[in-house]
Amino acid sequence: MNDDKILTCRECGTRFIWTAFQQRSATGKPDYCPGCIQLLPGSGRQRGTIKFFNARRGWGFIIGTGGGQVFFHRSGLQEGNKPGEGDLVEFAVEATSRGPQATGIISL
Repeated sequence: MNDDKILTCRECGTRFIWTAFQQRSATGKPDYCPGCIQLLPGSGRQRGTIKFFNARRGWGFIIGTGGGQVFFHRSGLQEGNKPGEGDLVEFAVEATSRGPQATGIISL
């Protein structure tokens, strides 16, 4: 008997098959299809695009996927990353005395 289940992705609404083998090896039912799992940011991280970056002064702004804007300083860039305007990035947000600031920024 086939124990596969058809689930619906919470992110994109795509229906996908959750096989009996996956069910036996999983700790819980997945909320996202395999494609969205690859596209979602890691735990505690967000994704967005570079709105502005002044390389000479070393600061800029990221527009998050929710539309909010976050300040970043070059010290928040992962080594070797030099983002340009419009680049897709993944980052964490840290509370500072001047407000939220993006850290651990990596280009995707």
